[in-house]
Amino acid sequence: MRWERLLFFCAMIAVPAILSSCGSSSSSTTTAPTITASCSPAQVTVLGTSVCTANVNGLSSTLVNWSVSGTGSGSINMTSGMYTAPATVPTNNVVTITATAQAQSTLSTTATVTIQPPTAINTVQCVDPSTNLAASIVSSGNQLDCTATTSTGAVVSVNWSVTNSNDATVTLNTGSISAQGVYTAPLVPPAGKTVTITATSQAVATETKTVMITVNFGDKVLSGSYAFSTSGRLPTKVFWGRVGSFTAGGGALTGFEDTNQGGSPNTVSTQRKFTGSYSIGADGRGSMQFCEDPGTACPLGSPATAYFRIVVISQSQAQIIEFSSPATTSATTIAGGEMISQAPLVFPNYNGNLSGTYSFNFSGVSTGATEESIAGEFKADGFGNISAGGPAAPGEMDIDAGGPAALAATSYSISSNGRGTITLNNGSQSLLFSFYPISASRAKFIEIDTAAVATPTTPATILVGDAFKQQTSSTCGWALNALSGPTVLETTGASSGVVVQDVGGFTASNGAVSAVSMDQNSGGAYTQLTGSGSDNYTLDACGRGTLSIGSHAYVYYIISTSDAVLQETTSGVIAHGLLVPSQGGPFVDGTLTGSYAFRLGGTDAAGTAGQREDFLGQVTSSGSGTGLAGNLDLNDFGTTPTHTCPNFAVTETCVAIANGTYLAMPAGSLRATMSLPLSTTPASTRNLVLYMVSPTLFFVLDTDSTGTAIGAINNQF
Repeated sequence: MRWERLLFFCAMIAVPAILSSCGSSSSSTTTAPTITASCSPAQVTVLGTSVCTANVNGLSSTLVNWSVSGTGSGSINMTSGMYTAPATVPTNNVVTITATAQAQSTLSTTATVTIQPPTAINTVQCVDPSTNLAASIVSSGNQLDCTATTSTGAVVSVNWSVTNSNDATVTLNTGSISAQGVYTAPLVPPAGKTVTITATSQAVATETKTVMITVNFGDKVLSGSYAFSTSGRLPTKVFWGRVGSFTAGGGALTGFEDTNQGGSPNTVSTQRKFTGSYSIGADGRGSMQFCEDPGTACPLGSPATAYFRIVVISQSQAQIIEFSSPATTSATTIAGGEMISQAPLVFPNYNGNLSGTYSFNFSGVSTGATEESIAGEFKADGFGNISAGGPAAPGEMDIDAGGPAALAATSYSISSNGRGTITLNNGSQSLLFSFYPISASRAKFIEIDTAAVATPTTPATILVGDAFKQQTSSTCGWALNALSGPTVLETTGASSGVVVQDVGGFTASNGAVSAVSMDQNSGGAYTQLTGSGSDNYTLDACGRGTLSIGSHAYVYYIISTSDAVLQETTSGVIAHGLLVPSQGGPFVDGTLTGSYAFRLGGTDAAGTAGQREDFLGQVTSSGSGTGLAGNLDLNDFGTTPTHTCPNFAVTETCVAIANGTYLAMPAGSLRATMSLPLSTTPASTRNLVLYMVSPTLFFVLDTDSTGTAIGAINNQF
């Protein structure tokens, strides 16, 4: 059995050999492995990319390794096949790329990619979409459509960017540009007023082209709801006040206001509706007008009932002065003030827009039509109630130099349109005001009493001013250090019928006052004042304090640290103003760099014969102390300006400023002097003294003997 099995096994092994050697007339062959490769696209610009792929047949693996031959021919990912062209075109611009099979290193093939130079950007041009014309100037919030093209006019695919032309690291107020090249200007021009728009080739980052665009102010800088106030005089020297709010946009506005005009009897108008229009020039100066008959259309340039000149500080603030109709040659109303963007009302509790303790400062004329100042504080509960004042509670007012008098419990209300009314009663006087909240922290007030306050035959007082919410975590939680460090003050008022205006600075520390510097213009008599060496201040827990500087005495109500409303209590003087902390000093030449808006108000002549004057304007400074230039609008009962201002839709009068100068005096202080030569006929010069509140705000006093004027200079950009 074992022998038979062995024989069978050997026979089975021999069968395949026999079959392979006989019985067939043909033979089989084995297919050799193959490899092919290609790159797409086959033509790229420098730094461009191409995707290379390979097909391997006849091997156990289809994977390949990639390589590129030659120095400076670019690079390729060994496994993915992504080829990146070099930054410059090589001598031989046809690059050979090799694919080698990983399963058989002797199996390889090649593909080629042709390298082309980048598409050159010949021109970057921006077009005003409203005119389809090329433009290099754009105003607030407007747009330009920008394209990059070759020398033949073909559009180049680019990435867009925008920077400040003077300093590429500055990103504030440069605007924005979309991937499609639509540039949107900022509402406020950038420093230097120019931006650089850069087109960078998407194919190669080294291929760029730029264009410079000038950004000016325009109508769109004003948009939304604003509260405003002005106060001043009529030709008969009677007092005039106006407070209200309006919504602005696209050069048009609608609003309502309260006005109070002196005289016997005085005339009060409340919630008077108006429409209006405005136009903003390239430097931020512009015109505004109200048509106080709501049934009358009021396009810019048409007859209106109130005319204004404005200068924009920012999209949320502008200085304004009331002006005469362009059709008249003499002034009819002269007043100055401001407009400030309103925060949205708090719904549904409108009374919640007045909640907390507020320090207020109102000024105007008394029942005898003489200067009057009222400063004080009240506490509102957010539900329409004003708390009674007392020794341990806020709620008191100082009228002129009469000392504090506690307020009685009264009420207030705010309607859905944002206008409120409030009564302040100190026991001897009950004063009715309307007010327009700017935010929960500030509101503008105007007295709207029409009946006599003291007797039926005595005209009512007329007061205009602001109330500011005290920034403290608890009621009556103030301490003496709430007034501390470098501090600046300004006051305006009268003494014996003569306008008296002061600006100054000092350092406060633990009840003591040092480093005093004060400037005063009293009816054209300019003097510099000094401290007594024993100057001091007090502050009670509820926020009322006293201040003594030299021969001057004041009472103040604190708002926040070193920030307060101020009333002068010096014998024979009735004046009001502000006390604010100074930051960023001392004043040096470079402190005043950029574009600035300013407004001043006062009288145009010395003594009691002076008439009201207000002027505002814009001036630019290079930071060198010289070369100040700009324009101002002057409204003066005693002077009829004869110069036409540029860049406005309506005719108006203005005065040019050229080659002005300024100088820190003394060096290392907060104080500086400024000289502004004016193109009046005959030529004249305004001499000013400045105190630095911050690099963006300066209190200013006119030091000329021809009159008095006080105000502020604000940085635009």
